[in-house]
Amino acid sequence: MTHRSIAHLALASLVLALGTPATAGDLAAGAATPVYFSAEQIDSVALLEPPPAAGSPADRRDLQAVLARQRDAHADGTLARAVGDADISCGRVADGSPLGALTSGAGATALEFATRAALQVAMATGAAKRYWHRPRPYMLSAEVERRGDVAPDYPMPADLARERDISAYPSGHTAFGTACAIVLAQLVPEQRAALFARARLYGESRVIIGAHYPSDVEAGRIIGTAAAAVMLRNAQFQEDLQRARPGLRAALGLGAAAP
Repeated sequence: MTHRSIAHLALASLVLALGTPATAGDLAAGAATPVYFSAEQIDSVALLEPPPAAGSPADRRDLQAVLARQRDAHADGTLARAVGDADISCGRVADGSPLGALTSGAGATALEFATRAALQVAMATGAAKRYWHRPRPYMLSAEVERRGDVAPDYPMPADLARERDISAYPSGHTAFGTACAIVLAQLVPEQRAALFARARLYGESRVIIGAHYPSDVEAGRIIGTAAAAVMLRNAQFQEDLQRARPGLRAALGLGAAAP
């Protein structure tokens, strides 16, 4: 992947994290990025129930769950992992399986392919984020710790930070992580259980760092799954998937054909 492509993916990642509008054309501009999925292909608002109403018992339970999970993370040593999971890369999801040890060659190529695909899936959360404009947990309680990409000193233009602060529902990172697991499991179905387990932790990390409520994370899984299901039917995606599979499986010492 060229430096220009990497920079473009980083920019797309920022857009996704903020839930700001982006189109398939944006993804393709400036880099030869195949378009596997467009956010317009699903209606993320129609697919989700509304988030808990502000101040409702369900909303208060959501906040208490954030505070409890943050306390647990200090006790169980998962805080560092959660902060690291702010990184939008399928390599984070792969680190729960033998795939995580492949940092070059066919392994790196496959992870880059999965990341490109999952980024496009995660864009499907944008419309719902803009529709509900749910404030993030730290906006409603000073007790919520802010870490990672929602830390107060995280470098971000003020206008984008304001948009980020009211784009909690659904979680774009969770949709991304879910899509990573789905794509990687297409390549190495033998690792499906480990990949989906790690994707679940990737989503839960968003609660630990104060970026999302549990209900945001669950909604992100729904959108990630629905959008990935559409993407799996894309001919270009399937062609690139078939191209990535043999080298990855060989690097893992597996047979060329997935079982």
